[in-house]
Amino acid sequence: QTLPTIQHHSRLLPWVLFPAFFAASSALTLPVMLKGCSFSTAKPPPQSCDTFVVVGKTATVFGKNSDRPNTETHEVVRFPSSDHAEGSKLRCQYIEIPQAKHTYSVILSRPAWLWGAEMGANECGVCAGNEAVYSREAAKCDDGVKRLLGMDLVRLVLERAATAKEAVEIAGSLMEAHGQGGPCEDGGSWCYENSFLFADPNEAWVFETAGVSWWAAERVPKKKYRNISNGLSIRTPTLTHAGLLDAAKGGKWWSGEGESMDWKAAMLGARSASDDLEPEGREAAGLEWLQKLSGNEAAEKPFGFDEMAQILRDKRSGICMTGGFQSTGSQISILQAGESRGTIHWFTTNSDPSVGCYKPFAFGPGGSVGVPADKAPSTKDLWLAYNKAGRSKVGALQTTLREREASLCAKALQEGASPETFDNAVTEESALFA
Repeated sequence: QTLPTIQHHSRLLPWVLFPAFFAASSALTLPVMLKGCSFSTAKPPPQSCDTFVVVGKTATVFGKNSDRPNTETHEVVRFPSSDHAEGSKLRCQYIEIPQAKHTYSVILSRPAWLWGAEMGANECGVCAGNEAVYSREAAKCDDGVKRLLGMDLVRLVLERAATAKEAVEIAGSLMEAHGQGGPCEDGGSWCYENSFLFADPNEAWVFETAGVSWWAAERVPKKKYRNISNGLSIRTPTLTHAGLLDAAKGGKWWSGEGESMDWKAAMLGARSASDDLEPEGREAAGLEWLQKLSGNEAAEKPFGFDEMAQILRDKRSGICMTGGFQSTGSQISILQAGESRGTIHWFTTNSDPSVGCYKPFAFGPGGSVGVPADKAPSTKDLWLAYNKAGRSKVGALQTTLREREASLCAKALQEGASPETFDNAVTEESALFA
């Protein structure tokens, strides 16, 4: 069908409410109005993705929905740790960069065509997830030059960082050395800037980017929570690109007054300090969920798997998305300090977490990821089986899937998990669709 021409001069048509519409065309041009901030883009604005973290007294809970085109197959893959020769090179999605001397074992959830990942975890207990954002510098990133993708950075920091703080340092260095840019869809030209959430058992960091190499980061300490949803969100950065403040003053993005720059206001082009830049849409809904489920430190049941799953399955707010853009993958991780058995990662391996089954994974001794990739059951085949089965058959399996998930979760939390736990769960779930 031919899409109508739209004149959009207000938030009457926010992208968070019409993901299927924007997914239908990559050639829309519209001025994007963000609560007093105005800039234009020749690409559709980011439609989806929500990432959450709760940094508790004894553990951190990380969660993310990866929302991508509904025809894009998703998979969960693992790579073992490795040592690399001095001076060796690494081919990412589009460019080659110097390889690290040592890379950690990782488990990644990603669109099957990618080298990088939307989200994942490593053997050190670090999690990472990224989201599409746009800033006043978007055109400089989307200039046709292929650089690192945000999804490259997710995999790179997980392979190289032992803590969330190290993830910030590595991501910042890679941004400054190589920049970001290039098509973020298979066979298309959609390009975007990125925001990230990095987490470990003791803290988390929000890392946001603009243009080719600008970045800012905000620390999330213990007993705090945070979420990101396709928009710049940092107001007062903890760390920034060394040249950012001078560039902001020179470009008149920031007056230079005060002790710190409001990153969100400056990079979105807010006209005045009175512009309303508070969370809205899915970001506001996610924050409300976090306040409701984790705001009571005296609660008998601490924030955990069940609470994060409840948030990620929220269809009403759009956090669990269906339509042209869909929650094609979902991850929940519980990161325990000093207790390897307590660190567990759950992945859905289907295109809708509200109907799928989260399956537990934990790294084995020495960071083992289990059997070689060609011997492990295919998560891509399971993802495709869900899609082929359709909502009617999947709906009929809901009781079975929920019972299976409850049993897997209870056993994993009591006894721990392993790569084999995940593989067996994938095999058993695949049999339901045979």
